[in-house]
Amino acid sequence: MSAMPELHLSQSFKLAQRAFAVLLDTAHFDASLAMAARVRIAALDKLDLGRLVRWLAWQARVRNPQALARIERVDLRLAAGVLHARAQLPADGRPALSGSPRRTA
Repeated sequence: MSAMPELHLSQSFKLAQRAFAVLLDTAHFDASLAMAARVRIAALDKLDLGRLVRWLAWQARVRNPQALARIERVDLRLAAGVLHARAQLPADGRPALSGSPRRTA
């Protein structure tokens, strides 16, 4: 048994994540996929929307160059949140330590 708490993701978050993954992976923009992603966004609560924004920020960094443009075509407010969250990501991909590291347990 692990001491780390398990992250429980809602079904609506998983479906939204899946819809955006398909949208970002396709070779060409497809309006029907964008509509499906838009429908999935409507089902999210604030917590799940925040999780989706952070996930999309990472995806916009590592996936195809048009990822942010595709997110903008789905929802402008979501794209603005992704742009803000992407600016908060570490430059080298590793989270920065806040302050000095603890020396004791």
